Amino acid sequence: MDPAQLSDEQVQHQWQRIATRAHSLIERSGSPTGFAVASGSPLAGDDAAATPYRVSDAAQVCLLSAIDHLHALCALVLHSGYLHATAPFTLARGALETASAAVWMLCPAGRDDRVRRALQWNAKDITDGDRAARSAGVPVPVSLQERMDKLEVVAARRGLDFTGIRRGYTSSEAVKAAEEQLDTAMGVLFPWQFASGHAHGRRWNILGVVQGEHVTPATEAGVSTLRIEGDYRLSLYPTWAAEEAVSGAVQLFDRRAAAS
Repeated sequence: MDPAQLSDEQVQHQWQRIATRAHSLIERSGSPTGFAVASGSPLAGDDAAATPYRVSDAAQVCLLSAIDHLHALCALVLHSGYLHATAPFTLARGALETASAAVWMLCPAGRDDRVRRALQWNAKDITDGDRAARSAGVPVPVSLQERMDKLEVVAARRGLDFTGIRRGYTSSEAVKAAEEQLDTAMGVLFPWQFASGHAHGRRWNILGVVQGEHVTPATEAGVSTLRIEGDYRLSLYPTWAAEEAVSGAVQLFDRRAAAS
């Protein structure tokens, strides 16, 4: 369904529907048993194979971040009293990216592939954290090499090549996997790219699609002031995509976490 073809009433209905879904997910995420892993489930087996870097822990971190972003997005748009022109897209991007990471990690049919991707996620987490700490001049109690060595022990136990694991993964890799795996109306890849353009202040999409109004005449050839305004229909597009991606990620987690 194309949000551009919806009536104003339908747009508001979709916003309320997504907000209701986001509220139910945020309540679930706040429960200690909200994303429990059943004994005998595929994910429980993954956790045992990847100990101490449990697959479910990494997936849950991604899911909780995605849900939080989606809930904050709905709260910002519906309850802040101000319709921002670009900020909602930043939150949509965060929801899409982290939900995609969970899908990327959980979607392989084989245990070794799921364990490998969980280790890749941890490798990126370790590397990014080490880089940030060093940039800030914060002491690192355990060296990067020591932490990577611990990951390599787990990989070797499963007979997994550590060279690719050490490199981690990219957000675009995860988003493309989610695009392939999830059956959604809005897609994942382009909404993420579209929202990223807004998050980074790119002109290609802000000037191309955001509602604007010329407020002053040109003071020199080809130059004028443009006021950019938010739009419920436009921001609905990546929000809807984010809700579908988050829901798909949650459903995938639930399947992997259910007892066989």
